[in-house]
Amino acid sequence: MRLTTRPTRRRGSTLVESALVIGVFLLVLFGIFEYCRFLMVLHVTNNAARDGARYAAVNVHCPSDQVAAKQAAIVAYTKARLGGIDKHVQGCQIAVYSCDSSGFASSPPKVVPKSNPSGSTVDPFKTYSAGNPVADWNAATFTDRIAVTVKGTYRPVIPLNIDIGRLKLSIIPDYIPVEVTAVMGSEG
Repeated sequence: MRLTTRPTRRRGSTLVESALVIGVFLLVLFGIFEYCRFLMVLHVTNNAARDGARYAAVNVHCPSDQVAAKQAAIVAYTKARLGGIDKHVQGCQIAVYSCDSSGFASSPPKVVPKSNPSGSTVDPFKTYSAGNPVADWNAATFTDRIAVTVKGTYRPVIPLNIDIGRLKLSIIPDYIPVEVTAVMGSEG
């Protein structure tokens, strides 16, 4: 005796399964795109800071009345080397300063701006009203270090935060702080 079984019809199951698989696939695909975009921003920012530090180290000699103009030229040169990536880094700031080599001996190494004789820690991005405690980059002598720091906030195109009840999962955060510093030896 031969039994014939009819295949059962499963209408719509393929559509549901495809929708689930495509959803996960697109999530991974956009995550890869966003991660690659972030790495590109970091790479270009790092190269721009390095080029700016090299430009500052080579042009360390300038008359005292041209220091502000030359510093603006270094910032403009560094910004030009960003090649438009500064639009992806919100609040992009560029600082040029002479740094203290004592921070290099610590673990991990720290880039510390040369400061006034009081030895207080200073922020190279802050503007001070009465006398800037940050040493000018052009005050660096031979073997001193000049640093260029590029700082801002990277905002992903597609931040991915999942809230399921009390479970909060941040696969791609809303913002990522970016701070890149390049240090070169003065040639002055």
